[in-house]
Amino acid sequence: MSRHREQEREAPRKAWLGGHSLGGYLSLLAALKRPQWVKDVVMLDSPVIAGWKSGLLRFTQWTGLDERLSPAAATKKRRMHWTEPRRGVAAFPLEGGVRALGRAHVVRLHRLCDSIESSDAGDARTLAFKREVEYLIYRTLPRTLGARTAHGVPVPVGFLAGTHSREVRHVGLDMTWRIVGDHFEWMDGSHLFPMGRPIETAHAERAGGAARGNVWNRMI
Repeated sequence: MSRHREQEREAPRKAWLGGHSLGGYLSLLAALKRPQWVKDVVMLDSPVIAGWKSGLLRFTQWTGLDERLSPAAATKKRRMHWTEPRRGVAAFPLEGGVRALGRAHVVRLHRLCDSIESSDAGDARTLAFKREVEYLIYRTLPRTLGARTAHGVPVPVGFLAGTHSREVRHVGLDMTWRIVGDHFEWMDGSHLFPMGRPIETAHAERAGGAARGNVWNRMI
């Protein structure tokens, strides 16, 4: 966000922040750290951890148990290199939750291949981010958000939750509801509803922003 403001040719304007899962936590953390820079926040299936569950998360991070209870372990084995990326994308719908994305989204995945960093070996592709960094992100999930937001948040916050989200079910929504109030909406789907229903999610984000008195014309 600091880089974004530095690149503004005119006087920097407040930003609309939104993110899914970990991205929602990061958006809220940014708003807490620099509220003067933020206009609005929307969190997509990012339930705020608070109370005894926050203490439990701290214990699992200290003992290393969180690695087995989060996506952290899977990131260690994440594939980083493809010699024929488009052939790999064609197999995505056969894998777990990605099956729900539908054929239209597979086309978008094909386009995404063109944005992944290329290597020197012809059409080969390598992920633009390092899995080691992703691993450390999951191992340091914010456990103090509940305490930091106990007395409110200095910017409007909205929340979209998946009706069948395991993450929402495990964490609970007590603290989240305290933060967002009436700016809460259920979306049909699992934790991955933004990927399965991107258009509906975008419309819900805009409608929620308007309800909070903010008309979104861009989001970073």
